[in-house]
Amino acid sequence: MDTDSHSPARTRIRIRIKGPDFRLADQAAADVAHSVTATGVRALGPLPLPSTVEALRSSSSYDELRCHHRLLEIIESKPQTIDALRRINLPAGIEIAVVAPEDPVAAVESVPGEAPAKRNRRRDSRVAAMQFLYSWEVQRQGDIVTALYDFFGEQSQPREYYAFAEELIHGVIRDQALIDEVIVRFAQNWAFERVAKVDLATLRLAIFELMRRTDIPPVVTMNEAIDIAKVFSTDESKRFVNGILDRYAATLGRDPRKAEGA
Repeated sequence: MDTDSHSPARTRIRIRIKGPDFRLADQAAADVAHSVTATGVRALGPLPLPSTVEALRSSSSYDELRCHHRLLEIIESKPQTIDALRRINLPAGIEIAVVAPEDPVAAVESVPGEAPAKRNRRRDSRVAAMQFLYSWEVQRQGDIVTALYDFFGEQSQPREYYAFAEELIHGVIRDQALIDEVIVRFAQNWAFERVAKVDLATLRLAIFELMRRTDIPPVVTMNEAIDIAKVFSTDESKRFVNGILDRYAATLGRDPRKAEGA
């Protein structure tokens, strides 16, 4: 990785991790995060970004490969931080690169190859909540107040725009033990430890919504979670997430298309 420890202007470093295996991408992101924070700096992330499908062409065949992306921003780097980055051993197939720190943290509207969508405040908040919950699961350094301050400071909209995201984040963290019991119960023949971290964050926020936000029709919550899984995770994730949410929602005794009281 090309890092210049002699440049005094570079106090923030944004690192992008890419790989075809989501588990290796998650592990590499966690390793990078732990290595840099061990040098005494604050880091935002790692955050999941939209996955991409890349073409693999040869003279006789054509195939497609889904790649998974993680982003980590070092708030104030030190010479020791650069040294720690240089010593990291990455798994085969994992790429790491420094990208421009001026760009806001990517959200769902920046999916490569798609035209910018009309802003949807609730959807943007769900994406932001998923990204933060993923990061909080990987590394819980410092306190949540500072972590939220750093996270929302890098978003493309003012913090108040993401009020719904903050409600989801605090609610999931408060009710996590109860939410995880639901996941374990309805993840048929699937060990909790094997659940992809992006899927886990997506499931947690959706189950919290189904539990606590009865003013939102269950089908809306479920469809939003499925869309997030489809954009940010694996080819199989949307079916996995849909299966768990569908089985849980069936136990609630609610009309899936109606908000409670409507």
